[in-house]
Amino acid sequence: MRSSFALIALAICVASAARGNEVCSEQAGQYANTRTCVSSALPSQGGNSYGPDRVNGSDETGAWCEGVPGPGIGQTITVYQKPPEKVGTMMVVNGYAKSADTFQANGRVKRAKIETSGGFSRIVTLKDAKEMQEIKFTPGKPAWLRLTILEVYPGTRHEDTCLSMFYFNHEQFGG
Repeated sequence: MRSSFALIALAICVASAARGNEVCSEQAGQYANTRTCVSSALPSQGGNSYGPDRVNGSDETGAWCEGVPGPGIGQTITVYQKPPEKVGTMMVVNGYAKSADTFQANGRVKRAKIETSGGFSRIVTLKDAKEMQEIKFTPGKPAWLRLTILEVYPGTRHEDTCLSMFYFNHEQFGG
């Protein structure tokens, strides 16, 4: 019995530590305020930054790029909304879509786990394309939605994996 409590306590500490390392960015929106948090971010370089503020749909030349060694399997991006508004889709632009060369040079998300605060969970496959993609989930008023990288399309020059846009489609139901 004691060992069970010890394992549960350890799991809670590990989960809290992981959340404590997240990098977050907040944005006021027309329908809800959002906070985008990522499990890691590539350090800024060459005048470019790659944090969570780069995927909210306001900058078509930026991207979030994960910042761990390797292709970023297991890295997450979570979007919180306050107050929770009715939504059923997320909008995604895969990769670093700044240019065709930049897109190919960096990794892109191939398969991801999508989860919501409402209990929805599904594995999705994203297209290896710079076009806007829609991820559908059970309509509701989720407080958050998380994408976890499971598999990537490798980049031709860089190991990091990037997303150019990832945000709630609030206009779907008009807020």
